[in-house]
Order: sequence, then C-alpha cells, then structure tokens
Amino acid sequence: YKEDGEFMAEAAAKAKPGWRAVLAALGQRKTAYMLLFGFAAGLPYALVLGTLYAWLSDSGEIDLETMGVFSLVGLAYAFKFLWSPALDRVDIPILRKLGKRKQWIVTAQLLIGAALTSLSFIAPTNETIGIFSLLAGLAAFASATQDVVIDAWRVDVADEVATIDILSTVYQMGYRIAALVGGAFALFLAERTDWPTVYLTMGALMLVVGF
Repeated sequence: YKEDGEFMAEAAAKAKPGWRAVLAALGQRKTAYMLLFGFAAGLPYALVLGTLYAWLSDSGEIDLETMGVFSLVGLAYAFKFLWSPALDRVDIPILRKLGKRKQWIVTAQLLIGAALTSLSFIAPTNETIGIFSLLAGLAAFASATQDVVIDAWRVDVADEVATIDILSTVYQMGYRIAALVGGAFALFLAERTDWPTVYLTMGALMLVVGF
C-alpha cells in the first residue's frame, strides 16, 4: 500500500505544472489572456455574492429577510448549463470577428462593468431594492455566462506548451487575485471612501478589461 501511495503521489506531482513551466507559459499571449479572464471571472462573483451583503448591511435600510432573497442571484451560476448551448450557436454581429468565444467574453465583461457601475449610482433602500436586485442579477447572469465561455476557450486554445493544466493554474491565479480585490480590498476601500466609490471603481475596472 505504501508503494502504491508513493506511486500515486509521484504521479500527481508530475501531473501538476511547476512554477517554472507556468511562468514560461505566461510569455504566451493565450496564457496572459487566461490570467486576465480568471481575474474577470472572480471579481464579479466576489462583489455580487459576498461584498454586496456588506453594503446592504451598512445601509441600515434593508432587512435581513430581503437580504436573504439576494442569495437567489447565485442561482445563475448553478443553472448556467441551461443557456450554455446557445452560446455556440448565436453570434453577436458587431463582435463576431473576435471569434466564437471572445465575442461572448467581451460582451459579458461589458455587461458586468455596466451593471456594477450602475449599482454605484443607486442607494440600496426599500424603494430602490427592485432595480438594485435587477442589476445584481444581471451582473451574476453575465458572470455565469462568462464562466461557461472561458471554460470552453481554455479547452480550445490548449496546446503542448500552454497545456490545459497550465491554463487552469493561471486561471485560478487570476481568480484568487480577483477574490482578494473584490473582497478584502473592496472592504478596505469602503472604509476609506464609500460603497458607491467601490462599485464604481470595480465596474470601471471590468469595463477596461472588456475593452
């Protein structure tokens, strides 16, 4: 059993790309894109399903029951498989030249940026909670759509240098950086400024990534 365990450990170590291989692959354009896409995927997830609750709590005008309804926004990530087949069949006229995958990635990023930026101009109150939740839902829907297309793009572009393992590792790097930016850094920024500034900054960042 010990020998089998050592064999499995060695096989697992060989399967994981080393840091040198990852850093070497970052010189490739597709790997750099993967890092950027990982960041773009992780940022809205952190902002919509985590940090947003801190904003609602700080507002003091939204009750806990209403805040609990916002958890339904996360269903977009659970049911993204329902509309994912359509992404292979539908092209966006203006962005078609970017390719089947990138046209949807760019569109999703711009929608996320627009939704987050729009949230910054709306104070969460009982009167505005409807449009507030609609924008949060739009950001989550666009983010879930982007996840589907990024996964497909990663499989499409993998090769002998930028392997699927390396691309997945780089994606996770970008995702985790985004989680820190959309979580801890957003909370820090909110303490120094205010929540509208936080979401305006994050929305503008997503728009820049999209362009």
